[in-house]
Amino acid sequence: MRTIHKIFVSLKSAVILIAILTLLATLGTLVPQNLDAVDYLRRYPSLGHWILSLGFDDMYRSAPFQTCLWLLSISTLACIMTRWKSTWRKLSSRIERAGAKEIRAYEAGHLLPGQLVESWSNWFDQARTDENGVQIALKTSGRSSLLGGMFIHIGLLLILAGGLIGVYLGVETVIRGSKGDLVPVPPLAAVRAARDADKIARMARNIRTFSPEDPRLNDMRAQIESLHEIYKAGLASPAFRIRFNELWVENYQSPDGQTAGVKSWNSRVNFIEGEQESDQVLVMVNQPVSYGDYTFYQSSWNKFYRKVTVRVDYVGDASATSAISVDPTVFPVTMQFTLKEPVKPAWAPFELILVDFMPDFRIINERFVSVSHELNNPAAMIVAYDEGGNVAGRAWAFPEDRMSMAGHVTSMPFRFTFVGAEAEYESGMQMAHDPGKPVVWLGCILFTLGMIMSFYVTYRECWLLIYPDGTTYIAVTGNRPARAFAEDLAQLDSQLTASDREPATT
Repeated sequence: MRTIHKIFVSLKSAVILIAILTLLATLGTLVPQNLDAVDYLRRYPSLGHWILSLGFDDMYRSAPFQTCLWLLSISTLACIMTRWKSTWRKLSSRIERAGAKEIRAYEAGHLLPGQLVESWSNWFDQARTDENGVQIALKTSGRSSLLGGMFIHIGLLLILAGGLIGVYLGVETVIRGSKGDLVPVPPLAAVRAARDADKIARMARNIRTFSPEDPRLNDMRAQIESLHEIYKAGLASPAFRIRFNELWVENYQSPDGQTAGVKSWNSRVNFIEGEQESDQVLVMVNQPVSYGDYTFYQSSWNKFYRKVTVRVDYVGDASATSAISVDPTVFPVTMQFTLKEPVKPAWAPFELILVDFMPDFRIINERFVSVSHELNNPAAMIVAYDEGGNVAGRAWAFPEDRMSMAGHVTSMPFRFTFVGAEAEYESGMQMAHDPGKPVVWLGCILFTLGMIMSFYVTYRECWLLIYPDGTTYIAVTGNRPARAFAEDLAQLDSQLTASDREPATT
């Protein structure tokens, strides 16, 4: 047990644990968190399985990170218990535990060169005589500094405890909305159910990696479905709703008036609970807003395009729809599509739907993807449906200078040319409930107070030894280097040395 205790109170152990936590936190910053398993396997072909198996896709709730937090907490608690014993001895019985040999060993000390004043006892708070007849006197100042180290360790322990409380009892998710959206916020129990479902799904995924036929997977699947039902019920009966009223981006301006980068993403929202509606509040980066059980942080920002304008030209022959009757004199026609919303133009016998729009179109690994949110290479996919709901044709709309690409994938007698798109914004807000946050704040306050007490308050012990033969020795010590007490030693010397007008002790 002594060996284990030494390991936990060792500064080296604490430094190693803090270094590991720092490394894991760095990895948690570099590796995107809480993505789907397939995203990790696609982004990191050689390391994806390891990321998932070790739980690094949710680093701050992973077993390695939590283990380090627990070990550092135990180490801090052991240090508190050990330090408390020595601190209590200094506060309550310092003079009883100090001997003449110890006091003579202090670097800042010397024999009193003159005679000791008769009123020496007025300068000291405590005095006693040891078994050898040596009188020992002590005066202390700055005793609160002794508690500084205790406050630092207790504050650190509370910070760690608050973090662990947040890991086990807190919840965190992301809600998204664009201007005009009314987004439901489930009750806390429903969000916890979703968190537990994700945790079980992660465990099941790891088991399936190594043992696809493991019988535990069936029970896990049933638990996940049950928890998902709780979450769906929470969405159907939300605790409150959030209305996204206004979204905008604030940019830095260069001296020449040009945009020089994003300064802040801003979301102005209302919280609606039953018939009650809050005032509008502004959620900004580094300026969270709390409502109900949750705190909302502006965490992400997406640009998307809901409305796309195209020019339609009649080109006649097309494999799937060449037999339709069209009046070519009405063309060209300019029309605006809204994503996923059907449009029935007067000049066409079918409905047209903009099913997808990619602002920066690329073909990667035989897949159509958009590599950014900027209109660098816009492409719109339009599908025609007949009265029976069957697909009557497909077409792609590209800008005029790239329309040659559309001929290979179009099966309608129309050519759609991209004209423009209206940019809209989607706000992503992190929604968190952290019951450990007050504990962390209390720990930060105690930690800061302990640092102030330790570094800005000087603890001093002024000692006086009077031997039976009349020899007198003085010393000063404390929580600073010996050279820092040279002035205090000189002052103590002058105070205790008898002058011509003051009688000395005999």
